[in-house]
Amino acid sequence: MKPQKIDLFCQVVDNYGDIGVCWRLAQQLQHHVELRLFVDDLTAFQRIEPQVNSSATTQRVQNTQVITWSAAHQCLPAPVVIEAFGCHLPEQYSRQMVNQTELWINLEYLSAESWIESVHALPSPQANGVVKYFFFPGFTTKTGGLLRPTELLSVTREVTFWQRLGLTQAPHTDKVAFVFPYTNAPLDLLYQALAAQTESWSVLLAATAPAPSLLQQQMLPIYRLPFMAQAQFDALLDYADLNLVRGEDSFVRAIWAQKPFIWQPYLQDEQAHLLKLQAWLNTTVFDAATQQLIYQWNTNELGLATLAEALQQLPHWRQQCAHYAQSLQQQTDLATQLLAFCSQTGQKTVK
Repeated sequence: MKPQKIDLFCQVVDNYGDIGVCWRLAQQLQHHVELRLFVDDLTAFQRIEPQVNSSATTQRVQNTQVITWSAAHQCLPAPVVIEAFGCHLPEQYSRQMVNQTELWINLEYLSAESWIESVHALPSPQANGVVKYFFFPGFTTKTGGLLRPTELLSVTREVTFWQRLGLTQAPHTDKVAFVFPYTNAPLDLLYQALAAQTESWSVLLAATAPAPSLLQQQMLPIYRLPFMAQAQFDALLDYADLNLVRGEDSFVRAIWAQKPFIWQPYLQDEQAHLLKLQAWLNTTVFDAATQQLIYQWNTNELGLATLAEALQQLPHWRQQCAHYAQSLQQQTDLATQLLAFCSQTGQKTVK
């Protein structure tokens, strides 16, 4: 029997990726189960979902009941509990799970490393007597799959679209690049390469991106965007001709946009992020030149000529991205796999 009630826990640790992923998952699960989403930072949540009241202890957003982390002790645990990214459940809530919860899932961070296939969905008995299962999103059929939008947005260059992004006027160029990087991205190189193209380019710069210098602003039009809600962010990824993204949430969504993109993983000690990057590149259908471009973007070894050549071959790059997304669409998505796992793994009928 499919689960009827699920509690999903999310702590906002760094930026908005954690709540971004959890809200995407919640919006898909809410159509199938009675869902409660526990969040420790409603202010961050409100920034990506304007319907959220940051001062409400309990509220309903779409078909999901949103509850503050501090109020979790007042709630009887659901039969299925999903703990996102090892966020460590509130202590009193965890103690009550022994008599209420039949399935406890730790939704892990996304990775393409091969070792996750061997540990995906493995059980781990916990101190409160409930078995926890580790669920790994991934890029192969031996993992939990990827969050996937039910439909892509139809985006046109209308005045209302730009107004929703907070811009007073639309860029008057042939192409647009959306830039959402970490601070160590080689942006000067990007701006030089875009400015040198035969077709004219504009840059839509995310609110959190480093401010452009006066010289960079003289190279090409650069529009600083305000902070955007998740739906606006997605529309922009679908619209742009080139996406420069970071982290996990925007990375996966950029894949589904089927536009040329460069991913910048979160910087880690001992260059661990480069191992994750290479592991992902090995799963793609990208040619050697595209893989090298994305890898060198993250090592500051990228040359101007290499980037300029990639931009000149933009239709080929776009074709590769579309092919890659279409190949991943053949796999079962994360939300569907989670529901199926709950149905198959619960120790007794979930009520």
